[in-house]
Formats: sequence, structure tokens, C-alpha cells
Amino acid sequence: MPTDQPILARELTDLPDEIRAVPPPPIPEVEAPYGLRVADPDSDDTALITEWMNQPHLAETWEYAWPEQRWGAYLRAQVDGAYSRPLIGEYNDQPMGYLEIYRAARDQIAGSYETHPHDIGMHAAIGELSAVNKGAGARLLPRLIESIWRLDPQCRRIIFEPDYRNTVMRRLSAFGGGIFLGEHWMRPDRKVALYVVPRTPDDLPAYPPPV
Repeated sequence: MPTDQPILARELTDLPDEIRAVPPPPIPEVEAPYGLRVADPDSDDTALITEWMNQPHLAETWEYAWPEQRWGAYLRAQVDGAYSRPLIGEYNDQPMGYLEIYRAARDQIAGSYETHPHDIGMHAAIGELSAVNKGAGARLLPRLIESIWRLDPQCRRIIFEPDYRNTVMRRLSAFGGGIFLGEHWMRPDRKVALYVVPRTPDDLPAYPPPV
């Protein structure tokens, strides 16, 4: 990704007031032995996430194999803004993975489906190799979804958009109740598979989106 782009390259800035007025996404709550906390850009979290994202299994699917300085700036921009929140996922108080939750109406994905201002998207990555393919995502995802519904009663949809080649995350998105809304180019070299979990059947967005 060119370094002259904004730190949060996917964030939309030309927004109507109804979207700009929506608060940042809430931090989901999960019960022990799991935990979630906001990543601290001024702590060892930055080095840890940098190490995770430069591992081959995440460098390919996330394409965020950045140096530590850039990760620090990226985390800081999220913490200071209203678009997204960077989270550390823990098991028995030990960091295991990285999660981003974001307002989909503030994101480039908004051009791919009919958004609601309170829609929430999620990106997830298991960083610790010992936890990869051990079922943590399947155990946590229903709890995350339930918590988001509870913490933001106005949220109508939860969005997943993994890399189209990421079969593991595509299966997990479907397992979590995601309805497939096609593959979409986010940029000329980045295609994702869009899944939407509606709060109720009536909340499934029109697809393709109205012109």
C-alpha cells in the first residue's frame, strides 16, 4: 500500500450528518476464560500485533505486513477516531489474536451493499500459532454477535468481508449466520467475500444495492 495514503485508508471522510453522528463501535464483552481489550498503541501491543501480522498466514490474507512504526500510527488513528476500534483477544489473560470492529457505513465496503448508519463490521486474526485452527473463532463468534446486538440496539447488521481466498474465514462467516452477498473488489488487487448477519430477516439489505 503506498505510504502517501491516509493511515486509515479504508475510512470514508465525506459523510452525511446521520452517519457522522453515530458513536464509535462498542467493545464486545465476552466471558472468561476469554477476554477482549482495546489495543494500546503506546505499549507492547504494537510490537505484538506487528509480529503477528508479519507471519505468513496473516501477511497473505490481511496484507498488513507493516513495520512497527506504521502499526503504531494505525492503532493510534483507530483509538483516537470514531471509525473503528483495535482489540486484543485473550485466553486465560494471554494474548491470542487481533480483532477490529468498525462502522461499515464509514468504510469503503459501504459501496458494496445498502448500509445502515449503525452497521458494524469485524476483521479477526489468530496471531498465536498454537491457537490457529483450534476452533476459537467458532466458540467466540456467537458471543461476539450477541454482545454487539445487546450493546448497540440500533445495529441492524454485522458484516464480515474476508479475503475471497480465505476459505477458513468464509466458513466461519457462514457459521456465524452470515448470508453471502457476493465477491467485491475493494481495490484493483483486493477482492473480498461479503457476508451479512441481519438482526432480523427484515434487516437483510437490498442486494445489489439500489442505484
